[in-house]
Amino acid sequence: MRWDAVRALTRLLAPGPPIDARAIAGDAGVYFGNDDLVLAGRGRAAVLPLAGGLIDPAGCQAAVAWLAALESDNPVGLPGTGPVAFGALPFEIDAPSALIVPSVLYGRTAEGSEWVTVIADDPLPVPSRQWLRDEIMSPRRLEHISMPRIAAPDPTDYRDAVARAIAVIDDGRLRKVALARRIIVGTDSAIVASAMLERLAGDEPSATAFLLGRGEDAFVGASPEVLVSRRNRSVLSHPLAGTIALEAAADSIEQGDRLLGSAKDLEEHELVVADIAGVLDPLCSELVVPGEPSLVPLRTMAHLGTRIEGRLIAEDGRVPSALELVSALHPTPAVGGVPRPEALRLIAELEPGPRGPWAGPVGWVDASGDGDWMVGLRSATVSDTTATIWAGAGIVAASDPEAELAETTVKLAVVLEGLAPGASALLEGYAIKY
Repeated sequence: MRWDAVRALTRLLAPGPPIDARAIAGDAGVYFGNDDLVLAGRGRAAVLPLAGGLIDPAGCQAAVAWLAALESDNPVGLPGTGPVAFGALPFEIDAPSALIVPSVLYGRTAEGSEWVTVIADDPLPVPSRQWLRDEIMSPRRLEHISMPRIAAPDPTDYRDAVARAIAVIDDGRLRKVALARRIIVGTDSAIVASAMLERLAGDEPSATAFLLGRGEDAFVGASPEVLVSRRNRSVLSHPLAGTIALEAAADSIEQGDRLLGSAKDLEEHELVVADIAGVLDPLCSELVVPGEPSLVPLRTMAHLGTRIEGRLIAEDGRVPSALELVSALHPTPAVGGVPRPEALRLIAELEPGPRGPWAGPVGWVDASGDGDWMVGLRSATVSDTTATIWAGAGIVAASDPEAELAETTVKLAVVLEGLAPGASALLEGYAIKY
């Protein structure tokens, strides 16, 4: 394909029968969906390298510049229209990665607007509902779910790692670190990523569901945590830190009050909020940071959350793109720690290996620089008959190793249920309740 002949065409869809966005993404495409916006695509018009990882702002700028330079016929003009790049970026900030620009992208807003962007050389097809159904959407893959097998280290290993982290905090070298544990799950039949996506989205409807096919594997999940969202000069971050299990709906109010009154969880949360506000404040002409967190209830757990909103400063006629904001913010103390360098060194020392895309930024950016990026939590990397699942907890001086083990078990159970209903029973004995 000659790039000088390639262009993007975006058209609104006329009203008609509903489009199954997940059938557009399939198991190897891209999907990003919540109550406000759904984006689903397939094919690869381009792969934009981030060779220097997220610590290379020039690479982030170059990726958005490529999108902006592509010839685009886009009368729709909404965020997520025109050429859009998607990524499930590694947690490790210096790890090379790349963004995928799908050749066909379907979008839908909560208000009912629907569009399709096609990137190709001339002559471009004119997108329509019928064209999507005939040429793009694929039938759902049949799924034969078998009870998986878990390969996991002894839970004592994680408790010991937490105890070592607390000792470092007590020594004064660290205030907080987010430590994670990993399980590897094997099945007798191929894992269908799109089916797992559907279950995770159904189990946690308030979260943002995502799937990114990455060649030989797919990263799939449903995250409740907004790292950053940008719309023109408006910026939003909604960090979550501090967790409690919701064991029964009848007790949820009492449990929520207990979380809101927990000195340990409030300290953990405040460290995250202060860090994010410190990054965003110099970039904004105004920044609103609530003085106290609110409760964010999910189906099986609740978190402390703070909605941070600001208005970005335009310098030389431009504001930082969503991808540049990701570069500035990641990793927040919600998944890294305070101070960041010491926390990242301890994570590398105590965890079983690189996290890959888990807890890394997952989302999209368009040619205008708008975009949405979640923290890649409640997720798994799936490949054929194997899934790799991580879960973490924030460790501060008041942490208890047994309680942190229990918290990670609750989080692992959510993803296991998405993989295979009933599979969370395999975690019995891993201290699910706390």
